[in-house]
Amino acid sequence: MATTRSDLPEIASLWIGPRLSWLEQLCLKSFADAGHPTYLFSYTPIENVPDGVIARDAAEVFPGEPMLRHARTGSPAIHADMWRLALLQKTKMIWVDTDMYCHQPFEFPTPFVYGWEKEGLVCNAVLGLPKDSETLGGLLEFFKDEYAIAPWLKPWQQRELQAEADAGRPVHMTEQKWGYTGPASVTYFLQKTGEIKYAQPEVVFYPVNFPNRNKMIRPSRYARLAITDETKGVHFWARRMKPRLQEKENNRPMPESFMGKALTKAGIDPAAAPIPPKPNNQPANNTEDDAA
Repeated sequence: MATTRSDLPEIASLWIGPRLSWLEQLCLKSFADAGHPTYLFSYTPIENVPDGVIARDAAEVFPGEPMLRHARTGSPAIHADMWRLALLQKTKMIWVDTDMYCHQPFEFPTPFVYGWEKEGLVCNAVLGLPKDSETLGGLLEFFKDEYAIAPWLKPWQQRELQAEADAGRPVHMTEQKWGYTGPASVTYFLQKTGEIKYAQPEVVFYPVNFPNRNKMIRPSRYARLAITDETKGVHFWARRMKPRLQEKENNRPMPESFMGKALTKAGIDPAAAPIPPKPNNQPANNTEDDAA
């Protein structure tokens, strides 16, 4: 286990559930191995937190009840989005999703830490904002109203929501379109405040984009070229990557792939913490392509 470095920022993630799969173990351990003080927050004990990662009580940051779950899917992603904002408001930690891998230590000259996923969209899988950030303040203020109509939605969506509100049936955040509280909201306020100027280029956190994600689980020249000396983190796109691994890849990446080599380096055995089958109610995205 690497020595924790006091000059590196603290890293935090949230997990809702009793166990991690090997993919979350790999990603969390990568930050600890790089020297970051690394914390995994949860509302209940987790059985298999990897070495070097410190377990913390998520209720220290944001209450667990009511649990804000997406009405159609049951996913706690909305709760995690609200928890993330509370974390940034109360601490100096950098949030990372549990499918973000640390390729190099997150050393930046600014507390504004986030990056472009693709043109027009900043992903919130890595998010660092100082407490006095106008973006953070805007997000916290906006989401005080759990029935608010988001200006980042398409005009026709806003009209539909306004019609429901006018008819006395306002739509709660948990009943809105999947992703309502996610990257689009962060991108909107970053652009509104001008803090978008701190966004890192795609190569820093999202060098292998979503359509090419499967190239990280098999030997690929694309992945070798995409992940460069500028890359700090590598997003593994777990919502679609994990079902692919579980259903089609014998629950593990190929040994000579980028992810396979990362597993070997970390000393993690996929068989000890397999990826469970995907729940049937998870949302589908028709724009996503499972082709290798």
